[in-house]
Amino acid sequence: MTNPEITDYLAYIGIRKINELDTALIEAYGLEEGGKHIKNLTALFDQAEVRLLRGSKDTLYLRRQEALVDYINQSLEMSLLTSSFYDRVFFRRAMEYLLLHEHFFCGDIFDIGCGNGILTCFLALRHPDSQVTGIELSQNAVNAAKELAKRLKISNVQFVEPETLPPKSCDTLLSCRTAHENAAFRPLCEEVKNPALSLPELTERHKNYASELSELIKAEGHLISIERYEDDNAYAGLKCALNHAGFVQERGTHMQFSCKNGDEAATFQGMVFSHGS
Repeated sequence: MTNPEITDYLAYIGIRKINELDTALIEAYGLEEGGKHIKNLTALFDQAEVRLLRGSKDTLYLRRQEALVDYINQSLEMSLLTSSFYDRVFFRRAMEYLLLHEHFFCGDIFDIGCGNGILTCFLALRHPDSQVTGIELSQNAVNAAKELAKRLKISNVQFVEPETLPPKSCDTLLSCRTAHENAAFRPLCEEVKNPALSLPELTERHKNYASELSELIKAEGHLISIERYEDDNAYAGLKCALNHAGFVQERGTHMQFSCKNGDEAATFQGMVFSHGS
């Protein structure tokens, strides 16, 4: 059963059940403007999928969905509308996981790849004695997250782009759905079909990403990882890379959950790691 605090939070910020995004866009913006948003979003989704699935020689992985993320977050209203369609169930499942393991959160908390700040603000509300920092590449998403925090009247949260992040490390780092845009390889949905890719190869491809996470966390701190993976060799590659970067899995924290992600079902793996000295 869903925690009522999660249900109340999502309802309060405007996350609701949407069966058809096109219909919701027209209802929110009218036939003409809504139609333009539908056309633009369709083109941007197609572009992002091509870049992610087939590669893009001139675009870094981290930037392959940049135009789409900027468009979705052009306003908080647009951001919450698309989040309602694509991420409503995911946010609920992720928050359930965060509440289950909230004893690992303390001190300074970073949320890397925070998007529109829905999870970040939730953490700030749950941990009022902590300073929570959301880190996001998209300036539009940063602006939407700041507006959300303002509406919620949260004083212990800030949102920054990576280049403006203060030179300090955190006690707890949430890394949610960031691996696929940081690991330098084609998406795992293709790689798992290729039996030539060994565990050492998959580990190597996560190496830089794991090292960057390690640099953000203090010794004896914790990483809370929630990523879209099947429980297979690809996910094992991520875990091995994190182990090599000084992270140790906390027993009993692994959880797999599936939920609808827009029009498709997606599987996620959650796990907590402690960071060695």
